[in-house]
Amino acid sequence: MSSSLIQINLSSVNKAKRNKKSQQSKASNMIGIIALIIIILAAAFYLYVNSKTKKIERLKNEYSRIENTFVEANKFSELNDILNEKVDTLNNCKLRRIDLADKWLELAKLTPENIYLTGIEIIPTDKHADSQKIVINARADNAVDESAILQFLDILERSVVLSNSFKDITLSAVYSDGDEKAFSIELFGNNKNKKK
Repeated sequence: MSSSLIQINLSSVNKAKRNKKSQQSKASNMIGIIALIIIILAAAFYLYVNSKTKKIERLKNEYSRIENTFVEANKFSELNDILNEKVDTLNNCKLRRIDLADKWLELAKLTPENIYLTGIEIIPTDKHADSQKIVINARADNAVDESAILQFLDILERSVVLSNSFKDITLSAVYSDGDEKAFSIELFGNNKNKKK
């Protein structure tokens, strides 16, 4: 028996199969490369978005910190303005009122032994008023005649300390009260103490 082999030329089929496999391999490679490029682009995009998100978060925190500092600075500025207003008010009040401590000492030095002070009134009592009137109530022994009271008034008018602070010093009342003479002297505030 002779064996007869059938010879079939499969080279074109093999070639077609190889071409098909090659094309499938190229397509698979292309899909892999495209998938790899997409993954790389997605990772790059994720890293970009993540860095921008972190930057935005950092900027929000910085803004919040600056805003808190700004709010505190505004509070301090408002408090400073309020304190400055109060200082100005106090300074204005101090300029408008009559500083009396040195006047009282001067008055005590000038008062004769036979006259004694019974009361001092400041009218108006508001230290913030533009001008003040001071009424000094005093008593003298009945043995003292009215000329001693007038001499006391003259001493007050000639006092440098009192005349610089009071524009007018007048005797307002004299009357007998039992064995004493009561009298009042009015001192009108001088506007020299006011701010110009």
